[in-house]
Amino acid sequence: MATFTATVPTRVVSDNGSMCANFQAGESKKLHQNFFTAAIAAGLVPEDPLEFKVIQEPEKPGTKEKNLIEACKTLILKADPNDFTVVGQPRAASIKKLVDCRFTNQDVRRAFEEAMHEVDQDGDNDKKHSEPSISTTE
Repeated sequence: MATFTATVPTRVVSDNGSMCANFQAGESKKLHQNFFTAAIAAGLVPEDPLEFKVIQEPEKPGTKEKNLIEACKTLILKADPNDFTVVGQPRAASIKKLVDCRFTNQDVRRAFEEAMHEVDQDGDNDKKHSEPSISTTE
């Protein structure tokens, strides 16, 4: 909760639209955090600095894995030895530069194996055929 003061008559609606607060010019009221964004947008002046609670949205299933695979593929194709450990696994610091999520060494190992498989598969798509694909009969 925070106290806001109106400089002109104002009506503020909460972020979810379920509540409103009416202010007369010069009037101060305490408002719940649901009103903060709308109160500031309406020109209300907070008495103290506001503290917002950051709500982190949960990741969609599979997003982290896809991002890690793409990061590993990027490192593989970049081929900078400084991005890999002595045993050939990607360094966590190099992965962290490319993705913004928490991950474990096991996550990186799985993603790296999948990325290696995908990179290997990319090279096999250009098969040369010695015979024409369409045969003609006489």
